[in-house]
Amino acid sequence: MPFHSSHFRLNMAALLRSARLLKCSPSGFLQRTGTNRNGPQLSRLYSGAIGGKGSGVCSRQIVPGPYSVHRCVWPYAGVRHYAMVTEQRGLPTDESSLGVRSKQAQQFDWALAKLDSSVRRTGRITKTLLLRIFHDICRTGYPSGNQALLLLRSCGSLLPEMPLAERTELAHRIWDKLQELGASYDASHYNALLKVYLQNEFKFSPTEFLAKMEAAGVQPNRVTFQRLIAAYCHDGDIEGASTILGFMKSKDLPITEAVFNSLVTGHARAGDMESSESILQVMKGAGIEPGPDTYVALLNAYAERGDMDKIKQTLEAVENTDTSLMDRDLMQVVFSLSKAGHQQHVPEIVERMRHERGYVPDAMNLCLSLITQGQEDTAFTVLKTFPTLQQETQSGDSPTLGNFFLRHCVNMDKPVDKLARYCKELQDSSYHTTPLQFTLYCCLEAKKTATAVEVMKMMKEQGQPIRPHYFWPLLTQHAKDQNRTGIMEVLKGMQEVDVPADVETMSFYVLPAFPNIDAARDAFKEMGCSLESEGFLSSEMRSEASSGNLAGLLVMMSAPSFPALDLSTFRGSLIQGFRRSDDLESMAKITELLYKDERFSQGATGSAEAVSYFLYNLMDSMTEAEVQAQEDKLRQYFNQLKSMGIIIPGNIYRGIRNLLDSYHVPELIKDVIALVDSQEPLNFSDNRVVVSVFIGF
Repeated sequence: MPFHSSHFRLNMAALLRSARLLKCSPSGFLQRTGTNRNGPQLSRLYSGAIGGKGSGVCSRQIVPGPYSVHRCVWPYAGVRHYAMVTEQRGLPTDESSLGVRSKQAQQFDWALAKLDSSVRRTGRITKTLLLRIFHDICRTGYPSGNQALLLLRSCGSLLPEMPLAERTELAHRIWDKLQELGASYDASHYNALLKVYLQNEFKFSPTEFLAKMEAAGVQPNRVTFQRLIAAYCHDGDIEGASTILGFMKSKDLPITEAVFNSLVTGHARAGDMESSESILQVMKGAGIEPGPDTYVALLNAYAERGDMDKIKQTLEAVENTDTSLMDRDLMQVVFSLSKAGHQQHVPEIVERMRHERGYVPDAMNLCLSLITQGQEDTAFTVLKTFPTLQQETQSGDSPTLGNFFLRHCVNMDKPVDKLARYCKELQDSSYHTTPLQFTLYCCLEAKKTATAVEVMKMMKEQGQPIRPHYFWPLLTQHAKDQNRTGIMEVLKGMQEVDVPADVETMSFYVLPAFPNIDAARDAFKEMGCSLESEGFLSSEMRSEASSGNLAGLLVMMSAPSFPALDLSTFRGSLIQGFRRSDDLESMAKITELLYKDERFSQGATGSAEAVSYFLYNLMDSMTEAEVQAQEDKLRQYFNQLKSMGIIIPGNIYRGIRNLLDSYHVPELIKDVIALVDSQEPLNFSDNRVVVSVFIGF
């Protein structure tokens, strides 16, 4: 419950008397009691990020702290210095342990370099990268305490694209798995977990947390108590925070600026803004000058109440001190305003930003955090302030910034009407030339079928073409999993945008998922899809032909109601069926149908020429051994074609003759030459091969 201001100051003065006695200078606060781990190195590994509650290890950490590229520096010496932990349980104690430890060190350096590179470039890491490193560490066996610490500290605000609950769940998963593999945990690991809880706003019991540490034989230290105070203050529990403060006093533990910052937040959330404001005077009385994080904590307290007058007064007061607030500090105020439902005040804070070095990556991460936590409209307001956007529109290149924003909106399943509004405004403002197309790409990449279909509808309304292959990314996994329901859902979406599935879509992604063509027909009928489309018919013909069911294929093709279908759409499957079938009668009749029925020659070439090229492709597709084994079958086939009056031109004959000659089956050549038009003159070389066959050369 909130304290009365004067009563609070008296109690707080008593609690903080030990701070004066310990001469708590800022540099002294950064020293971990009983260790040689210095705060500045610790703070630079994972400074807090916008979108999660900080935990207060040192200056600039009690509230959501900076995560810019140039601030997140991980010096190897510093990291290795503070991250060293005790030897793991279960490791061999003989000489083989040297090899294990060497491998651990190499793995740690590799993982650190990967994460460091990501943070330096973008100020964040991705879930994919973190999971990859986690799985690699698990595969090596015997994870070190350093590796565990590195992974745990990555599960907080450095993952702005992940929902808070998922981040905490991932931290628990890493904790349990590495412990199972033999990693040994000390106070630094528990403190890292506490920081993750605070950044992810995870509800937990501080007393139960301390009990678990005690059960594990791990003693809490000053940082542990600091973060427990932060946890109590996050919920406005000043009584709980005071209990920890009293314990710290009894142990002569220093009270740092981070603790005061937590108390600013705690009193505000307890509804006692007078006590929250008075913390600054208490700090000065304890010999600690309020720093930027203290003012940011107070600004966030006002932001949660939507008190813009107090925010302006505080900002003016800061300008009259030696303290300066950076853009990333104001971004925390933007985040607090938006989360508390006071988005109308965001533009006033955004206007105060100076676009310092590192503004864009900081602002990108702010946008990602806002989108993740349901504040995409505020994120869009911030997006439009990007200076790079304005510069790119003045250059000759097509502007595309905003891609990260659209992609994350799609991944977080934001409403389609919002996506449409964002795309329209980006395009109208010349911030992005093709926002709808890029949004569609993101939908397809994320397998968001319903959203993709809605985006395609919008594109179609704008007169942009929609192609069947746009749906292939949606069908790929369904086809792999034999997920017929998913496939039919995608086909239904294609119907909604009036895009019929073409033969490639049907042949490669749809029909292979069904046990047979009849099952596919039944599914199409049930969904109301047309069975007379060119795509379905061509695919059905391909299926029948490649399976060798030439008799069934002949029945289909001979039906008067069968629509026009060019041979090129199913030629490859027909050749495959001819090669594996012994049904000579059907082979010959199908060839005759192709030769005489113009429905199967819709291209520039006539039916006779198309069949001639088909025969050449058939022979070209066969191996020498295959032709020699099926010589009698091919002879009978050519003879039947001759009896049906099928004629091929001399140039096609010469191509087939050369193939048969290379296959060493000269006897077949005379059966092929019989198909050449008797009116077409053949030269000496054409007849020489045939004559040589007759005279036995």
